[in-house]
Amino acid sequence: MFGSLFQKLFGTQLEVSVPHTKGLPVTDENKFGEEAEKAQWIGVDLDGTLAEAEPWRGFDHIGKPVPMMMKRLKIWLDMGYRVKIVTARAQNPELAIPPIRDWLRKNGLPELEITNAKDMDMIELWDDRCVQVIPNTGRPIGPNPEPYRRT
Repeated sequence: MFGSLFQKLFGTQLEVSVPHTKGLPVTDENKFGEEAEKAQWIGVDLDGTLAEAEPWRGFDHIGKPVPMMMKRLKIWLDMGYRVKIVTARAQNPELAIPPIRDWLRKNGLPELEITNAKDMDMIELWDDRCVQVIPNTGRPIGPNPEPYRRT
């Protein structure tokens, strides 16, 4: 959206940086600065975050898109952010990745990287199962959502 408009107006792609990471070593190699920022990425979980969570019916079944998350992801992409799908499904890449690529394409998304691992370049993870903690304390940032544990 904004990135495309910027490119049309000024003939160049909008460069996106993440202010809260400026000056920090953000790669596995402890690199700093703009080059390191280009390696940064946002992780988005599939089941329960980008797609509605449904009872497991195999790798070929993925729930309907979650509208708010789809909108958010498209804005990030348009702004120039690198986004990866982070899903436990990718533990079995031969079975998991082709249906995920099909789902992305059917829902108007480009071919994104798909992984089940995070690394030092990941700056955010959007996931329905995460509980964010205050660094070095083990204490959660806020109250846990209900239901906290799945039964």
